[in-house]
Amino acid sequence: MIFIRTLALVGFGVSAYLVWMKLTGQITSVVGCGGEGGCSNVLGSQWSQWFLIPISAVSACFYLGLIVLTYKLSKSTLTIAAFLLIMAAAWFMGLQVFVIKSFCPWCFTTHLIGLLTAGAIFWKGRAPFKVLFAIIPLVLMALLILGQIYGPKPKTYVFTSDAALEKREGGNAHNEGKGRLVTFKDTTGRVVKTYRLGSVPLIGSPDAKHFLVKYFDYTCQSCRAMEEDLSVLMQTYPGEVAAIVLPTPLNRECNPYLDTNIHDHEHACELARLGLAVWRAQPESFEAAHEILFQRPPHSGVSARAELQEIIGVEKLEAALKDPWIGNVLKSNLEDYHALSSQKIEMPKLMIKGNKTMHGLSSSTEQFLKIITKEFQL
Repeated sequence: MIFIRTLALVGFGVSAYLVWMKLTGQITSVVGCGGEGGCSNVLGSQWSQWFLIPISAVSACFYLGLIVLTYKLSKSTLTIAAFLLIMAAAWFMGLQVFVIKSFCPWCFTTHLIGLLTAGAIFWKGRAPFKVLFAIIPLVLMALLILGQIYGPKPKTYVFTSDAALEKREGGNAHNEGKGRLVTFKDTTGRVVKTYRLGSVPLIGSPDAKHFLVKYFDYTCQSCRAMEEDLSVLMQTYPGEVAAIVLPTPLNRECNPYLDTNIHDHEHACELARLGLAVWRAQPESFEAAHEILFQRPPHSGVSARAELQEIIGVEKLEAALKDPWIGNVLKSNLEDYHALSSQKIEMPKLMIKGNKTMHGLSSSTEQFLKIITKEFQL
């Protein structure tokens, strides 16, 4: 039983760590997850909770109970627990692969430990098989799954309505030059922020009635998912909605404002500069370049540059990368990010109107469309 206890103790430790990261709002900075955001996608999804209770908390309690069972030995109960571990591992691994389509190594480790623990129980401590040993876990898993599907859903995004951008110090490269001026005002009519369309990258028509402003990172998976939501939105309301897209790298090489809980996203700074360079050099090719920079797995600076050179040419891209405009716009992007992160660090950040900003990703494209449709009364 020592081996079973050891595995259960490790399972408890991993589960407890995930509980802590979720409850403290650090799911974007789980150790070992890198910049792709797999852990945050899994731990922030509706499948990470059961009636708003973190699944990792349920897992931690289960492993503690399993340790107790090894001291008060009941082979029948241990066998039921083993079947439950196998079913839970199959369910949650399947969700990562087929539904969430993101990989959380810590979550995977928890389920792998569960499978090993089940194997150890069958090897050392199982009771003679009875049909009831499989039926009880099936009923428990059915209750879990039904609760996840039909129970209350965790909120995956937050709105703030503070005047954070008004408090931002320093210059603003977003409204320099010529072009249509897009103004964001609060409910009292006070100007919160202005953007000059000729000075900022744009997806959609410059003649659109409604504008969104997205602060994002090309290496951020949630930012990529929101890009797909924006694409559906614009297809649903062609010509009515456009998005100003402002790369905001989550890497301290160029972003001094990152929260201490956020890990650097590799290549984020290079990809942001490349995106801005294409907009500066050849705006009509920006949407194609924007899609390239969002490809998965994330590009390195070298691979992204090679693809973009095929679109606008080597000389034009290299000349644009030397333009001081890129540094100025990137500086304004990061200062806005700093202001908008004063209350919430979630990415992406979508400025909708006035001083109302959406932090984080909605749970589905359908929900996103409902949010924006309601805000703009489309």
